[in-house]
Amino acid sequence: MASIPDHPNDAGAWTRLEGREGFALWRRERQELAPVTMYYVVAPPRQSEILYDEATARARFNDLAGVSDADGVIS
Repeated sequence: MASIPDHPNDAGAWTRLEGREGFALWRRERQELAPVTMYYVVAPPRQSEILYDEATARARFNDLAGVSDADGVIS
């Protein structure tokens, strides 16, 4: 049984937005140079996909994790 993956090992303020067994969606607030919000869809075996729009990131997470709109999400 796979666990919900931890955030990628990068600096920044991290918040896990959603998690399913083996998959996770993280928000990273980066402050170096200029404030940037990035969304990481962590879906092993790849490290992550980085997106800059939350709606797009959630849609990609749902697609990879097999989550339908009717499913509840584990936080």
